[in-house]
Amino acid sequence: MALKITTKYMIKNDCFLKGDPLRPSGIMIHSTATPGIMADDWFSIWNKSFAHGQMDREVAVHAFVDDKGVFQYLPWTMRGWHAGGAANNDCIGIETCEPAGIEYAVGSFNLIAYDPKKFASYFNKVWQNDIQLSVQLCRRFQIDPAKIISHREGFCLASRLITKIRSIGGNITEKQWMIFVNKLKLY
Repeated sequence: MALKITTKYMIKNDCFLKGDPLRPSGIMIHSTATPGIMADDWFSIWNKSFAHGQMDREVAVHAFVDDKGVFQYLPWTMRGWHAGGAANNDCIGIETCEPAGIEYAVGSFNLIAYDPKKFASYFNKVWQNDIQLSVQLCRRFQIDPAKIISHREGFCLASRLITKIRSIGGNITEKQWMIFVNKLKLY
């Protein structure tokens, strides 16, 4: 099935207003770690100005992905504010939404309420959407799939830390991340 991409730019967001160019050479996949807020909901949350006191942080990603499709909020060739630091200069930022019912420990990203069987259908769909979007972006911008990284990996690279666990938000293992990357190669 064709991937549904809805484009609606966050024209009030300071990142969009600044409009720094981006020549994408990588993709960084994040997890919102905000269960129940889906891709189309983020527009009203982030289409605001930090400079004018309308939101509490400077942040903007290119797209949010959920089980229904993709909502693109920045042009692919505009620098996002999703990773802090150098990764913003190279990577398209994609946030993967989480369904309601997942629960994190207070003040951390440790999952305390997560039933893989209950959420399997949702995550199969959202991962398929992430893969399709990543394939489209890799083809469009000649991005090597090896340059698709998780937010945690980007953080570790930026901090000069070495880790063998790549994680999208919660508990994605190295094996699961490699399954994701290998599925990209099938396209």
